[in-house]
Amino acid sequence: MTTKSYTVLGWVVWQVGSRVAKKKMAENRVKLGAVGVVALVLVGGVVAARSAGDDDDG
Repeated sequence: MTTKSYTVLGWVVWQVGSRVAKKKMAENRVKLGAVGVVALVLVGGVVAARSAGDDDDG
C-alpha cells in the first residue's frame, strides 16, 4: 500500500471512530454528568475532612 492509501484509510477510520464516540457520549451524557457530580462531592468531602483535621492539631 502507498502512503496515500494509508492516509485515506486513516481518515476513514478517524471519521468512523469519531462518529461512534460522539454517539456513545450522547447516550451516556447523563451517566457521565452523574459520575462527575459524585466525584466532585467526594473530592469536596476529602478536602473538608483534611481541613477539619488540621484544625485539631493546633
